[in-house]
Amino acid sequence: MRLKNSILIMSLLLLLAAMLTACGSTSASASSGSTPTATSTSTPAATATSATPTATTATSDSTPAATPTSTSSDSSSNVVIEVRDIPSTQAVGSTFTVLTTMQGMTVYAHLLQGASGFSCDGTCAQTWKPLLFKGTGTPASATKLPGKLSVGTDANGNRVVLYQGYYLFTNVNDKVPGDAKGVGADNSPWQPAIPNMPTGL
Repeated sequence: MRLKNSILIMSLLLLLAAMLTACGSTSASASSGSTPTATSTSTPAATATSATPTATTATSDSTPAATPTSTSSDSSSNVVIEVRDIPSTQAVGSTFTVLTTMQGMTVYAHLLQGASGFSCDGTCAQTWKPLLFKGTGTPASATKLPGKLSVGTDANGNRVVLYQGYYLFTNVNDKVPGDAKGVGADNSPWQPAIPNMPTGL
């Protein structure tokens, strides 16, 4: 009887030891288990795309104005005379109408000699310069004249402008348009050429 009790006690002790061993193993396993580490998933930042606007060249609807084209004809080179009013050398404050060059210089004529045999040389040529014609055809005036313009050849072979048969000259003493320093006394043969002068000799 005592033996059976001893065996029973031994069996219980072995069972208890086995249970304790099993519990210790389970606890160790539980404590040694690795806790899963949370993985940080990095979300890539969205790359901003900058839209570059395309420059559009503005187109002007306006058409540039056409450059004026000169319509002057070759005959314009023949225009060598115009009519102007210049200050009178005899009456202060008054004017008189004369023929001038296109630059406004007073034109003169030797009233005692027309186209026939007149020449100005020597001392005469130092003061009086013939109005040369470098065009072709017949000289013309920018202002309508009652008389006639023509071309003559002087003793030096120059082609000189004539009006009403008179050779036309400028005076070296006239410096600016409107001067009439070549005007002499009333009986002087040298006088400014005027639109209504009579036909020369």
